[in-house]
Amino acid sequence: MTQYLSALALIAAACIPAMAQAECYSVYNGKEELIFQSTQSPVDLRQPIAQAVKKRFTADAHMVFTPSSDDCPIVDKTVAPVAVPDAGAAAAAAAAAAGNRS
Repeated sequence: MTQYLSALALIAAACIPAMAQAECYSVYNGKEELIFQSTQSPVDLRQPIAQAVKKRFTADAHMVFTPSSDDCPIVDKTVAPVAVPDAGAAAAAAAAAAGNRS
């Protein structure tokens, strides 16, 4: 019984460094501009990486990953920014619509 517990403890100890290790995934476009960066992979790593990156981003994109996440600020230039409506324009449009009803 002691042998089994020792073996189980050894296996558990071996798994801890693998779980604690984080990586930084960076994706660059064809102009070498950083377009995505995160500690979470942007693609399924069980698939061929080059194909998955080209499908998710652009045909000229490539991904680089490093074993350290110490300096890995999140960057995602693939998401279009959401426009914030101009409060003055919205009020003017509402007033014009109300004026057309009377």
